[in-house]
Amino acid sequence: MSLDANSALAGTWPRLVLVGLTAGLFAALFGVGGGVVMVPLLTVLLGYDTKVATATSLAAIIVTATVGVIAHGALGNVAWGYAVLIGLPAVVGVLAGLWIKERITTHTLTVGFAAMLAVVAIWLVSKPVASEAASVSLDAGRGVAVAALGFVAGTLAGLFGVGGGILFVPALTLIIGVPQLRAEGASLLAIIPVSLLGSWRQHKTGTIRWGAAGIMGAASVATAVAGAFIADATPPRTLRILFAVLMLITAAQLVWRSRSST
Repeated sequence: MSLDANSALAGTWPRLVLVGLTAGLFAALFGVGGGVVMVPLLTVLLGYDTKVATATSLAAIIVTATVGVIAHGALGNVAWGYAVLIGLPAVVGVLAGLWIKERITTHTLTVGFAAMLAVVAIWLVSKPVASEAASVSLDAGRGVAVAALGFVAGTLAGLFGVGGGILFVPALTLIIGVPQLRAEGASLLAIIPVSLLGSWRQHKTGTIRWGAAGIMGAASVATAVAGAFIADATPPRTLRILFAVLMLITAAQLVWRSRSST
């Protein structure tokens, strides 16, 4: 790391710690990577360009999601088989989404995707919540469906620059019927390979601020553990409503970012 980079971190590390603490709580509480919190905070509090903020948050999310998975796993809140089946195809989907993004203008599509997120949020609230004690068997048919959903979710994540978790959780709960809490744990595990791939690609373009990512990732450890315990103690219906609100906030962010880039 250069002297200039060290000097920059010396002046901004308290704000980076704050961003990491906030992202860790959101990540484990909702089963998302934390980018929905990190990106706007990095742009507002530290003046990062959106592309740099997105890339840097991806690197920090590797730590955040890993700690969240460990905490949720200790509480028995990870649907392990579903996580693998949705996460691995998502990696391929991200590559497909990035390939498409390089070849088309996504402004109109982004607005449409934001509208879709809003509709799914309403669907999430209106559908009855499955008991966390419910067992959803992983048969061949469900396995194929989950893998297909993973690929689609990964493609959308790569195309629109959103974390996979905001798509993994509703896909598992609404379409497959996995209880909310276990879907969130599975989502965090599925996010790890997606974040690793995304970080590798962004590192090649030089847009990741690794020092900042390290500070945020380290800061997120404590709150990621706390978020897992809070999620475990929160009624499933409340957790689902809060997740729907997060989806609406993500949709609004997408529209704002799309407009500001035109």
